[in-house]
Amino acid sequence: MGKVHRWGMVIAFVVIIASAYFGIKTVFIEDKNSTVPNMAGMQLVDAVEALQKEGLLAKVDQVDSPERADTVISQNLPAGERVSKGKVVILRVSKGGSIMPVPDVRGLKFEEGVKRLSEAGFKVDKIIRVTDKLKPAGSIIAQNPAAPQQVAANCMVSLLVSTGVTGAGEFVSVPDLKGQTVDVATQVLEQIGLSVGGSTETPSAEVPAGTVLRTNPRNGANVPAGSQVNLLIARMPDPGESSAETPPADDRDPQRAAAVRTVVIKNTEPSDIPTKLPDSRTAAPSKETPKEEPKAPAEPVKVPQPEKPVPSAAQKTAKLRYQVPPLTKPLSLKIELTDDTGTKVIRDVMANGSEYISMNVPFSGQAVITVFLGGDFVWQDRFN
Repeated sequence: MGKVHRWGMVIAFVVIIASAYFGIKTVFIEDKNSTVPNMAGMQLVDAVEALQKEGLLAKVDQVDSPERADTVISQNLPAGERVSKGKVVILRVSKGGSIMPVPDVRGLKFEEGVKRLSEAGFKVDKIIRVTDKLKPAGSIIAQNPAAPQQVAANCMVSLLVSTGVTGAGEFVSVPDLKGQTVDVATQVLEQIGLSVGGSTETPSAEVPAGTVLRTNPRNGANVPAGSQVNLLIARMPDPGESSAETPPADDRDPQRAAAVRTVVIKNTEPSDIPTKLPDSRTAAPSKETPKEEPKAPAEPVKVPQPEKPVPSAAQKTAKLRYQVPPLTKPLSLKIELTDDTGTKVIRDVMANGSEYISMNVPFSGQAVITVFLGGDFVWQDRFN
């Protein structure tokens, strides 16, 4: 009887050890004896059948795509990978919905933009209203997705809408634009919330044609934000036409100023112009001057010409307006610019919730500005 009892204990111990071995192997040790098939382009039924042959399971994630309905677009595990039986493979499958370009509604009134999106089969999602000195109240500044991106017909479009200039009594100082080209002057004014009103040309031989001579209101004047500034632009005088502009104001020597004015306006003989002007700090010269031997005709006084302004390398400026959505903590904000010269990062900072980003970015050709928040794509806009 004792012997039977002893053998029973041995058998029970062996059973316990075997069960523990198989249990540990099942839980902790994977038998990677299944191969993930390549299912891209398959129909969903065929893809599921291929998984079942390998002892694998399928999870379907339907997405918008121009592919035919129920076509597998991608899979989360690469084809050929060895996995254990019973592993779940996620399949991204096309819904078969129509794909179309998003209409460009930037610059339109909000109501008109919403109507155009609706007519194209899109709906408006988020509407963010921000202060923008350069855009009239109620106009659309930017959109996401940006045009002409191809998206599903039922895609939601977010809009950034201007509330115009806020804050009563807000004034801006008119900058000094003398010597700048019209394009540069326009950019400078727009950056501070002003705009070019009218421009008038006047003949001038002192500065290059097409440059600003003065502004109205004058530089330094405080004007309400959104005001217009008129420009007086230089042009080349016609033959026989005199310059309407006086010599440089910083030339305080009366005799030198008179000599320069004679050269610029009257075109008299060079001999009438003194080659060496008296120093205003010395005593006045005597009326009688000793006669000298006849000399060669004096060379005309050369009027110092101001240097031509260096034209801006960028011919266009992208006006980026983006407002960070509400956040519980600051996130990384990266803004990339892609134009004819390549791709570069124009801002890489930590951003707080509801922070408003306003940038004027120079670019060449065509440009795409992309915003990433917390490493994720959140906004894109295109500029021509």
